[in-house]
Amino acid sequence: MNTIFKYKKYLLFSCFMWCFLLQNSHAQSIITLDSRNSDMTITTSHNNGTSSGDNTSDEIGILPNLNATSRFLAQSTLGADIETIQTVAGMSFNEWIDQQTALPITNSVEQYTKDLVLMSLDSTFANGLDPNNVYARRWYWHSGWWQYTMTSEDVLRNRIALALSEIFVISEFNQLNEVPLALANYYDMLLSHSFGNFRDLLKDVTYHPAMGLYLTHVNNPKSEPALNRFPDENYAREIMQLFTIGLYELNNDGTYQLDGNGDPIPTYDNDDISELAKVFTGMTYGDTFIFGQDAQSENSYLQPMQMLNYWHEPGTKTLLGTQVIPDRNPVDGAADVDDALDFLFNHPNVGPFFARLMIQRLIKSNPSPAYIDRVASAFNDNGAGVRGDMKAFVKAILLDPEARDCSLIDDPSNGMLREPIVRYTQISRAFNAASQEGTYRNGMDRFYDLTGQRPLGASTVFNFFSPDYQPIGDIQQAGLVSPEFQITNSVTILGYANELHDWIMDEYEVMEYEQLFSDESYSYEKMSNLDFTDELALGTDDQIGTLIERLNLILLAGQMSPETRAIIQNTVMQLPESDAAIRVRMAIYLAMISPDYLIQR
Repeated sequence: MNTIFKYKKYLLFSCFMWCFLLQNSHAQSIITLDSRNSDMTITTSHNNGTSSGDNTSDEIGILPNLNATSRFLAQSTLGADIETIQTVAGMSFNEWIDQQTALPITNSVEQYTKDLVLMSLDSTFANGLDPNNVYARRWYWHSGWWQYTMTSEDVLRNRIALALSEIFVISEFNQLNEVPLALANYYDMLLSHSFGNFRDLLKDVTYHPAMGLYLTHVNNPKSEPALNRFPDENYAREIMQLFTIGLYELNNDGTYQLDGNGDPIPTYDNDDISELAKVFTGMTYGDTFIFGQDAQSENSYLQPMQMLNYWHEPGTKTLLGTQVIPDRNPVDGAADVDDALDFLFNHPNVGPFFARLMIQRLIKSNPSPAYIDRVASAFNDNGAGVRGDMKAFVKAILLDPEARDCSLIDDPSNGMLREPIVRYTQISRAFNAASQEGTYRNGMDRFYDLTGQRPLGASTVFNFFSPDYQPIGDIQQAGLVSPEFQITNSVTILGYANELHDWIMDEYEVMEYEQLFSDESYSYEKMSNLDFTDELALGTDDQIGTLIERLNLILLAGQMSPETRAIIQNTVMQLPESDAAIRVRMAIYLAMISPDYLIQR
């Protein structure tokens, strides 16, 4: 699309203008077009005289409310097109969540990844090459993840799994670098527990060999003081600090409990870590016969680790100075692990600690104590006496008044910066990215280099960004946090803008197409493209306003400010009407680099 270069000056000017606004505006301030009108009076009629009429309004405006639905789907999915927004607007959000949580898992990231591996082997052989020279590639997992994301109906499950992957972190940037099936299997495990029970999730995370390798408790032996050998403490530390109870004792609303001096009370100390570390000994790969062996193949990562009691630390273990795991005779390492997980699962910190993390991933960076308290209470008891019910927990997050009530949107503490991967999936799903072959090959190397993010690609166990990160400026001065700003800088801001330009302006650039093997020929049938067919009909002078409002609904949930609308319209109208396709693509580009879009409210 060489015509694009004629308009490069508009793109560069707009990009730098938006970068300036993003860095110098209060990043959490918001505007809404669907807030409640407190002066509105509603009357209804009914053909049965005194009977009540149908309710056509609630706290978020006239029903069905497309803007409110778009906002809800931005929080609960990885992107929605106009048809999905219209469909969901015809039902209650509670009904949609029930529908989503009832969907079975019909696809598998692992299977999609295996399909690419097998295709690579078969294609190599068919081309007269040696399949033994084919090695596993990281992008097989990336493409498997995109295949699931773009084709599966359980969109809420995938949104929750991505959030969980940023809490129960493993990363491709260690020994897992070239073990794509391990990464795919781990993500499938998170998918399977998205609507299950937190206790089961905690167990499967603990026994997953990818986690065992990443946090070094696979082949973790019992103590041998004569050899100066003691259990590895890595997993014991992180399961407390990052997965369950956090660093300090919490009230149910997430605020710190304080001692007599007004200081936060630590949940554990180094002795507690050492004691818990004894529990996570004796675990090795499920397909090995000798403790201490490395993984035998990728299949070693596709089954839970096994417990070899001979290598498990015997004796009592005292957890946080209160809970004693008994001295079992004979040694029973699996029972010790169950006792420890039960203890952590039932700790009163887990509800508020996990609630804050998940609200931050889905709704807003700074949930109020009251919001955390309500969600934590749903975690503690789903209403039927069950603790850790993820289905009730997710529903409590998404349907809470602080997530849904538009009267709260103008609160300066509201909102969050959209993380890069969510922007990427949103444009892909909003404009139905697809290849003629029906597959989604995407290496995401360039995307990672330019934005600092891709699934299971964090550089440390602390995720891409800390939940307590405070960017210097208004947010820090207000005592607020904004995690995603930790990977937001001059490089990633412009990197995202450049990536977005290529996705929108250049055909077949929305996915980073990769060859299966070295001699495979490129094929447009295998490359994905965005579909702007409906939008292209709105590129004329008399339709620009309609185009902008359509983008406002699909991408910004009706929250485009008058200033942003004017900038987009004025810029687009400078382009020749004969170049309607360029106008449309420019409008989408400007909308998605605007602060109104980047801050999800």
